[in-house]
Amino acid sequence: MNLATLMACALCREALTEHHDGASVSYRHPVAEKDHPVTPISAALLRDVFHRCHTCSTGLPVWDYRTGLIQLLAMDAGVVQTYNDQWQICYPCAQLIEADDIDALTTRCASLVGWRPGSIEYTQLNLLHRGIVLGREDRTLLATTPWPPARITADMLPKVRDRFTGLLRGSVRLPDPINEPGWRRRLADQLDVAPMYWVNDEFTGLVNAVSIEQPTARLTDEIAPTPDGLIVWAEPVGTTEELAAVSWTQTGDGWQLIGYRSIGTAVPDALMPQMRHEIGWLLPIHTAHLTRRAAIDGDHPLSPLVTTWLLIHQQMADTVDTKLPTGTIRAYQRSRRPAPEVKTIRIKPRTATTAEPDQRRGSTRTRAKPDHRFWVSGHERQQAYGPGRSLRRPVDIQPFLKGDEHLPIKLSTTVRVLRGRPDTGTGTPE
Repeated sequence: MNLATLMACALCREALTEHHDGASVSYRHPVAEKDHPVTPISAALLRDVFHRCHTCSTGLPVWDYRTGLIQLLAMDAGVVQTYNDQWQICYPCAQLIEADDIDALTTRCASLVGWRPGSIEYTQLNLLHRGIVLGREDRTLLATTPWPPARITADMLPKVRDRFTGLLRGSVRLPDPINEPGWRRRLADQLDVAPMYWVNDEFTGLVNAVSIEQPTARLTDEIAPTPDGLIVWAEPVGTTEELAAVSWTQTGDGWQLIGYRSIGTAVPDALMPQMRHEIGWLLPIHTAHLTRRAAIDGDHPLSPLVTTWLLIHQQMADTVDTKLPTGTIRAYQRSRRPAPEVKTIRIKPRTATTAEPDQRRGSTRTRAKPDHRFWVSGHERQQAYGPGRSLRRPVDIQPFLKGDEHLPIKLSTTVRVLRGRPDTGTGTPE
């Protein structure tokens, strides 16, 4: 399930608010209705979608506040202006709302558009803000905001994980279905002890190069490196280049997967420490429950995870321990928690090989070899076993990249040459 499907109006290109009435979903223009009908379309199909805070119109929205439907009546004209009942608010404006500081909120927003205190516009804005602040019922962390990505290094992963598990155990409302309390607690407990993986820049480039054309793979315990885990790439991966991390936790019949985007520095510097403490670095944008032997190919939103698993399973990767800061180790010791385990995934250093022609006996002809690496599709094979190997059982042969390791990877649109380099283990590119 995609938690981050942003819809916009095809006519005005403003991001729309989503409203649920049982099984039906409707969309509204932000703040107030326009002089044209709502024409919903996926924001991914439009350019320059306006997706900003509903109060100041400048900051990226973090929270979705829910109120009753707000209406303002102009007594002299007898005109009723109907506004929304959902308000997507940036972090600075949310700080003022949570402090119940209506006047400061109005001053901040009015100053950005040049409205002076005492003007009609200022007074109407203050009344609207009064309705939002005093009428707010709850707020949900937004999953649709197109944050600039954060640079997450290997040694940051324990703190990154702790912030997200703290979010799961806290009172912050998350998008459904992640918001279910029992599910949140179980996920936090599993992630607390799960191994963490950081994929270095070069291996991330490999994943980005090949994941979109990855053939169908069957999810099995053999290709998952551990039953539970959290993996973070050096830069966003996937077709939309927004997937920063994926966590997986084992269930009775498969795995629960959550995909995350990372939250970059898009709020004032003075508020960043507080935002990192309250929200952290990762924002869930996709969730999926995948059973064993589920079929996943390059079209799946979380295919970069499976691609990474396949490349590790093919032994194309070195997985090395990451040296963590002394402060991180001591913090875990003080809280009597096991030392965190962080592995850095990198391309396996190239082995020295001598190419030999494949010659047939009695012939000087050589078999043609490919000049690039490419995906070979997976398939099912009947494996012999039992007494006299008389019985058969199906075995999954997973997709793999074929070709000598020194060859470039050739896809339909790109050619990538990747080489294994030593890694410092700190997560920083060399």
